Amino acid sequence: MGEQNEYRLYVGSYPPSEGECGIYLLALDKARRSCSIVQANAETANPSYLVSAGDVLYAANEQSECAQVSMFATQGDGPIVLRDTYRTHGAGTCQIALDPRMPYVYGANYESGSIVGCHILSDGLFGSGMDSVQQSGHGPNSERQEGPHVHMVGFAPDAPALISVNLGTDALMSYAVGEHGLEPAACAEVLHVSAGEGPRMVAHHPTLPFTALITELGNHLIMYRRHGASLSSWEQLDSYRLVSDEFGGEALAAHVLFSPDGRYLYASVRGPNQIVVFSVDKSGALVKLSEVSSGGSWPRHMELSPDGTLLAVANERSCEVVVFEVDKANGLLAGEVARCAIANPTCAVWRK
Repeated sequence: MGEQNEYRLYVGSYPPSEGECGIYLLALDKARRSCSIVQANAETANPSYLVSAGDVLYAANEQSECAQVSMFATQGDGPIVLRDTYRTHGAGTCQIALDPRMPYVYGANYESGSIVGCHILSDGLFGSGMDSVQQSGHGPNSERQEGPHVHMVGFAPDAPALISVNLGTDALMSYAVGEHGLEPAACAEVLHVSAGEGPRMVAHHPTLPFTALITELGNHLIMYRRHGASLSSWEQLDSYRLVSDEFGGEALAAHVLFSPDGRYLYASVRGPNQIVVFSVDKSGALVKLSEVSSGGSWPRHMELSPDGTLLAVANERSCEVVVFEVDKANGLLAGEVARCAIANPTCAVWRK
């Protein structure tokens, strides 16, 4: 089988003004080292986070007036077409996750510090939504942690509970999920991190019981071993600093992910504008391998291609998506493949 050269990549963004395109489909030719826009969509506001699921694309619409999730139909290189939108109480939906066991989509509301969810019907449209779940509390950083700010929701492997990551309260929380979605009364577990760390995102090892948590304010990677399905079973192994003491500017860690084979871990840091690469051994210990430029400014989100050979980085402030080649033999970024100009890109996901 020959090497794959043709790829497709969806990009979410903050459009510079109302009515401008916010979602893009890019065509990447690895052999020719070129990247171009195939389709674009302007039907929703601030689609800042995307989830690709076959011929369906879900978007978190980050807005102050409501919580919102949208669903789009896609097919090949054809148009991206809005099919349905779910709006409810809350504000600032910055991330979404699909339930791997039941037809539900959940949203993390950064601005209001709440969680929302909606049933997905058999025809792919949105059904009834659940009552939003409001979190409470604050952290020591008066500017960024004056209240709850849910930045991520998702499911750990082989765990039936929904886990939320709250930057404002320095805590992860788990919720039981039933036939009708989230059961807020069954929130029985809280995992605290050090005050002021500002937890942002987690990534789960593809085969081993390890989870990596990246903290936006503290700029750390915290490694956990999961001893069971419950959040209370997570054992902290170690913490790794992402920014050198010599760096004197603003630094905000953003995203973390494992390679498909689990041998490497990647973290993006805004400010220094770097991608930090670690090796991962079977004990969950990390060894820093390299720190390389993100190819632009403010790397907010990144994703590895399903085959693990390419890393796409959304550099928000320099308005470019940059794609790097990955050397699978050592996990290092082997050089830039292509870049594409996109206004304020916030998320880059490969078409699955």
